[in-house]
Amino acid sequence: MTNAPPSDSAYREQVAAALEAAHQRARQIPARRFDLYADKLIIFSDQHRGARNGADDFLRSERAYNAALAYYFQQGHTLAVLGDVEELWEEFPSAVVRAYPHTLNLEAQFHAAGRYVRVWGNHDDDWSNGDVVKQHFGPFFGERLAVHESARLVISDGLQELGTLWLLHGHQGDTTSDHIAWLSKWVVRWIWRPIQRLLRISLNTPAKDWQLREKHNIALYSWAARQSKLVLIAGHTHRPVFKSLTRAEQLEREIKHLEKAPRAPVDRRQQTVLANLSADLEWTRAQNFNSPGAEGEAPVPMDKPCYFNTGCCCYADGDITGLELAEGEIRLVRWPDDAGRPRPKILATASLKDVLAHC
Repeated sequence: MTNAPPSDSAYREQVAAALEAAHQRARQIPARRFDLYADKLIIFSDQHRGARNGADDFLRSERAYNAALAYYFQQGHTLAVLGDVEELWEEFPSAVVRAYPHTLNLEAQFHAAGRYVRVWGNHDDDWSNGDVVKQHFGPFFGERLAVHESARLVISDGLQELGTLWLLHGHQGDTTSDHIAWLSKWVVRWIWRPIQRLLRISLNTPAKDWQLREKHNIALYSWAARQSKLVLIAGHTHRPVFKSLTRAEQLEREIKHLEKAPRAPVDRRQQTVLANLSADLEWTRAQNFNSPGAEGEAPVPMDKPCYFNTGCCCYADGDITGLELAEGEIRLVRWPDDAGRPRPKILATASLKDVLAHC
């Protein structure tokens, strides 16, 4: 008899225990300092770079991602990549490194300038081994690249410390991605990968299954909500989350607010705003072949802005999403913009000082 999957509450506690252990490990490494107004940061995750074959989910997003790297390097941002950057469940490290030397060189510029943070995830946990990192990344980054399980940023406004951002991939505690990752990796590499290469289709469960993603996002939020002066920033679920709300949830709230607001019988401007928001909502729901329809209410109130998620850099339409920190703000951005140009489209923005104050 097999064990039944954990209930939602048991799953949240399972993830919480893993996050608590990871946080204790993170505290053994000195935190980075981040000045609220002087420093800049761009956070991406879940590129899933492959070997340029039918199983490579990054190919469509390569152009947007490389353009973003060039833009943020010139703007003076630090680059943080939060795991699953290389798809090493399907490919061997050498194959991926050979496939994307230009992208690696673009990332290496940040490292050479002292503006690079690397975190490993479940699909690229090979990088948790320093010797493997040196062997494959040495030609690009030199021998001083450190890849950690997570990273802490202490946010300050002058001499005042406001709180901490904790950056990690976010798979910790997940059953298939953490507890039995060895089995999941075997299935993906030797069963799924040949099928994917032959049929050229993408089947990334965290990116496609709303219920799975909602369950794990809620587990990540639940742990973060128990902390003080800490904001958790993760990837893994492939679903952008801003101030503990998904992009779809943010749009739904804006639409409901506008629909309740008093307006003139013929208010063309508000009608246009509602039309644009409604279109954005359906676009967001359908991104990456998600099942259409409303997502329903979360089983726990998400009223503390303590959890953010980058989304991913391997959407089927070639878009990428990430989180910018600059000029005292935190922003959810998408590349390219609405006109298809290599520029960031700001989807949501908030004062980072206010976010930390509410945590």
